[in-house]
Amino acid sequence: MAQSTIGIATRSRNPTKLAIITAISFLVMAIFPLILGEFQISLLSKLLLFGALAISLDLVWGFTGILSFAHGVFFTLGGYAMAYYLKLNLSAENNTYGGSLPDFMVWNGLKQLPWFIAPLKYFPIAAVAMVLVPAAFAYLIGWFIFRSKVSGVYITIITLAISSALTTFFVSQQAYTGGTNGITDVSKLSIFGLDIPPNGLYWMILLFTTFVLIGSWWLTQSNFGLILRSIKENENRISYLGYDVASFKIFIWTLSAGIAGITGGLFVPLNRFISPVYLAVAFGTQVVIWVAIGGRGTLIGPLIAAILLGQIQNYAERVTQDWQLIVGILLLIVVLFIPDGLVGSVTKLFNRKSATNN
Repeated sequence: MAQSTIGIATRSRNPTKLAIITAISFLVMAIFPLILGEFQISLLSKLLLFGALAISLDLVWGFTGILSFAHGVFFTLGGYAMAYYLKLNLSAENNTYGGSLPDFMVWNGLKQLPWFIAPLKYFPIAAVAMVLVPAAFAYLIGWFIFRSKVSGVYITIITLAISSALTTFFVSQQAYTGGTNGITDVSKLSIFGLDIPPNGLYWMILLFTTFVLIGSWWLTQSNFGLILRSIKENENRISYLGYDVASFKIFIWTLSAGIAGITGGLFVPLNRFISPVYLAVAFGTQVVIWVAIGGRGTLIGPLIAAILLGQIQNYAERVTQDWQLIVGILLLIVVLFIPDGLVGSVTKLFNRKSATNN
């Protein structure tokens, strides 16, 4: 549909320079395993995943105006799907407890593998589950929220409640989820019998994050993205024009959850565990902070913020236990003085200069 038909939002300027800089940055990052140590590569892999998770939130918050604290939930659901696969295969390899049950299930008195977990011992099923489980859960939530025309702060409150409720539920189901400790000591990632080394996992994560960034940029620059921004700016007018606003919201909400699920699935073989701590509001808040500091609606901003703040946390933890205070101060500075975020403010500045020169 033509841009004039929407009548509200406009596409951003052609970001050719930003695209070139981004491409060069990712190409440089591709050679990092050849020059950096294992710890640095592991840390960077984790931060790239957190960046992809932040991009997924930016799709719904930055472009559609839906503030969610539940993206940690989607991340964790995808993580558990992959964790079951890795844990079940490790138990089989080591012939632990007869090779059928993970240790935490045996300790909690289970005699056989639950029917809903058993299929996850096969990689294709686990790979599909880490996308479909969070996406289906998000679709179910989104259908009720958006079809009921819940909006604004009430959506945020619902996502907070979901995060808190699922944290309590997962902790209580120790026999199935590992309880507070979660699923730990999982095996390395193996795909159809091929073991993936740390460098291979890094390249997988880098490729995935690149795909998420490029795919999200393409989507938000399309007519679909134009409608999303229009919904954010004036939902009622878009509805009057005949668009099914709820369907657009449900789609982007579900897509975002699927991306978050994949990030969780890739996180597990990297860090060798998953636990309910990532379901909690605290982690969901971290994701919101990455997007806020990086710049809502910029995509690259949340990615950069996740990497920078992760590096700051890594170094600050060595000096002080109050590293969260540092992050809090940064967030306060951004909210008060740079409300558009770091990349958002820089982009606006360049756009103003370009407009002046033209």
